[in-house]
Amino acid sequence: MALYQLPGSNAVEAAAGVNKLMAEAKKRFPEGMDYAVALDTTRAVTEGIREIIQTLVIAIALVIVVVYIFLQGWRATLIPLLAVPVSLVGTFAFFPLFGFSINTLSLFGLVLAIGLVVDDAIVVVEAVERHIENGLAPKAAAFKAMEEISGPVIGIALVLSAVFVPTAFIPGITGRLYQQFAVTIAISVILSAFNALTLSPALAALLLKPKTESRGPLRKAFDWFNRVFGHATEGYVRWSAALIRKSGVAVVMLVVFGIAEFFFSNKVNSSFLPDEDQGYLYVNLQLPNASSLQRTDEVSRKVESILAQTPGVERTTTIIGFSLLSFVRTSYNAFFFVTFKDWKDRKSQQASGGNRFRFLAAGDSWSGHLWRIHVCS
Repeated sequence: MALYQLPGSNAVEAAAGVNKLMAEAKKRFPEGMDYAVALDTTRAVTEGIREIIQTLVIAIALVIVVVYIFLQGWRATLIPLLAVPVSLVGTFAFFPLFGFSINTLSLFGLVLAIGLVVDDAIVVVEAVERHIENGLAPKAAAFKAMEEISGPVIGIALVLSAVFVPTAFIPGITGRLYQQFAVTIAISVILSAFNALTLSPALAALLLKPKTESRGPLRKAFDWFNRVFGHATEGYVRWSAALIRKSGVAVVMLVVFGIAEFFFSNKVNSSFLPDEDQGYLYVNLQLPNASSLQRTDEVSRKVESILAQTPGVERTTTIIGFSLLSFVRTSYNAFFFVTFKDWKDRKSQQASGGNRFRFLAAGDSWSGHLWRIHVCS
């Protein structure tokens, strides 16, 4: 029994509804009767969302660590971190207006947006702290800082939006793929700028205080980091100044990097969509024309036997007398739905993908049979 998703419906919700319905129907099955889901194409979507959520958590943790190392104070660190959930949750509020949903593209956009939405708040915190160190009260320092940096904050948001928004107007399927990704980042960046002009200065006036001299292992670690970072900054400035004075060297380096980019871009494999482990394969078997259904069945059973012994394969469903590639019913065709085990059970490269095509070579030793197999992942 094959079930297909209706246009406009949610694939994950539809699959969950089918599984629930079948679990209830099983209670009324005759004794000894059972069912199995031979192929569920939403497993890859669910696994992808789970991995993106893990990446989202890791990205937030890295942002916390990096911001704390540079700002070197929990009060200063708290302000940019509060801007992250406000911007991300606020982005979800705009999804219905654009007809978007929470999927792998939008979540991937949010992963990249995490590193962008904290920038404006960090600019505000550093500006307010500088005025506090100069003797102003936190509230007065916040007002003074916003007079100076409101324009740059708006400019940052507009520049970043100008980078991502045009990709939403790319026509065709490519534009459709990039649309949610680009618009998600653009919305989060604009909300981040709004937070930097409103929430961040208010929090800075309430939380920031004049820094006091501290001691201990953490202070020593911060002092070491400041020295290393200062030396790196000075070296970068010296190299930049040298390249500005010697523009010819900069042009030569630009040409060299351009040639290298052209060379390596031709070496890297390209595709419309990246190759990913979807958790299943389609296998099409074709024997010589006019082969009998009995002979096709015999070869299909040998293919099933090899697939059953292949590491990582969980289940195989065979349809004899039909080709999914040509949608033609013939006696010399067979089709297989090959479902792999769960991703966590296929950690090795062999079980994940390297061993998928082992059964192709095995068929050459079957004397008396001339056949062809097509594999589609």
